[in-house]
Amino acid sequence: MLTEQRRRLILEELRRRGVVKTSELSRLFSVSQMTIRNDLNALAREGKLVRIHGGAMVKEWVTTEPSYQEKASLNIEEKRRIARKAAELIEPGMAIFIGNGSTTMQLVKAIPPDLGLRVFTNALNHAMELTQVPGVDVYVIGGYLRGVSYAMVGRLAKRALEDVYFDVAFLGANGISLEHGVTIPSLEEADTAAEILRHSRRRVILADHTKFGVVTHGKIVDLSEVDVIITDSDIDPEFASAFAELDLELHLA
Repeated sequence: MLTEQRRRLILEELRRRGVVKTSELSRLFSVSQMTIRNDLNALAREGKLVRIHGGAMVKEWVTTEPSYQEKASLNIEEKRRIARKAAELIEPGMAIFIGNGSTTMQLVKAIPPDLGLRVFTNALNHAMELTQVPGVDVYVIGGYLRGVSYAMVGRLAKRALEDVYFDVAFLGANGISLEHGVTIPSLEEADTAAEILRHSRRRVILADHTKFGVVTHGKIVDLSEVDVIITDSDIDPEFASAFAELDLELHLA
């Protein structure tokens, strides 16, 4: 394996886990710990990670939030598979909520036509896409528009949710942690998302494997309050085993 390829894979592993150990990377890539230390030092000099004793940690603040366009270009095939799996949970005549995000946008595109659905969303780009799906009545939750994510959030959004309930709510996430639950960088957006889940009979989180082990600024919900997590098959087996002990369904796409 070429050095640049190995370093790219190290960064992917770091993004997935948040923290990596030199010894683990040595076994993973079948190279010496000295080689891994050289890789980590080089990546640290480039500002791509932070060196810690025995390994490295991700260089990213919990408030860091990529734009929708940046997220939409990452892990596209995984997100499409997750969306197709999520669409299998939708039945004719349902009232569903689809939150903002790049993975949930793929769900919008995967909704089968002519199911007679009422689909609620707080994302302007999702609402526009939903108008192209036959047999869907589209309801948009108003509020303060966050340009970075196209999400409508805040007091007006929460007020619009009063006395409205959903069969299923599909939300995305920037981080999923066994200890800290489901998180996203924006406090306002997390508060609105938590309110959405309080109005739903079934709560489904869509996230590709890179979001596991990550903690960001705003907590949406504990994992104990989630019914289903849908992710791709590259999830760390340790997370899959841990979820088996929780009262939630893990669907792999």
